[in-house]
Amino acid sequence: MISTPRRAVTRFFIPLIDVLILLFCIFLLMPFVSGPTAPEPSDPKPPKEKLPDNVEALQRELKEAKERITRMEAAMQAGLADRVIVRALQVGKDANGVFLYYYDDTGRREIRNSTQTLQLIAQQKTLAIKTGGVKDVMFLILYPHDAKGNPLGYPNAKAEKEIQGWFGDLPVKFQ
Repeated sequence: MISTPRRAVTRFFIPLIDVLILLFCIFLLMPFVSGPTAPEPSDPKPPKEKLPDNVEALQRELKEAKERITRMEAAMQAGLADRVIVRALQVGKDANGVFLYYYDDTGRREIRNSTQTLQLIAQQKTLAIKTGGVKDVMFLILYPHDAKGNPLGYPNAKAEKEIQGWFGDLPVKFQ
């Protein structure tokens, strides 16, 4: 009996692999062939600030910026003692209520309200600037003590809050 010859499997798979490679290449080329997803703007936006044409102006600005950075780095490296001046005030009490006092060249000076406090702050800031550049002023308010070192019990919390209100946002510390 005559039988038909067996065909090799490769006769079937080689054309199949060629077709699969062709489809894969088409899949890879699809993004390049398709158009852009969003239309591109026709006219680009002009820059916000016009750049200077003069190179000397740019060099001057660069030099100023470098000097500013140097000053800022020096200020950050300066110690806290170089940036802050502490002024001590003491608490007193009489028939009119609680007040603050300090001593200067003219003698004892009393502070009883916010107006006098603002005058003191302006005076101390002026002195701080004159003595060593830009410095912050911090006020240290000392509680009164008797001869043995025991606290006298005033000012109370209400008076402390009122005194802190006189100074506004300036740093004040009670001790």
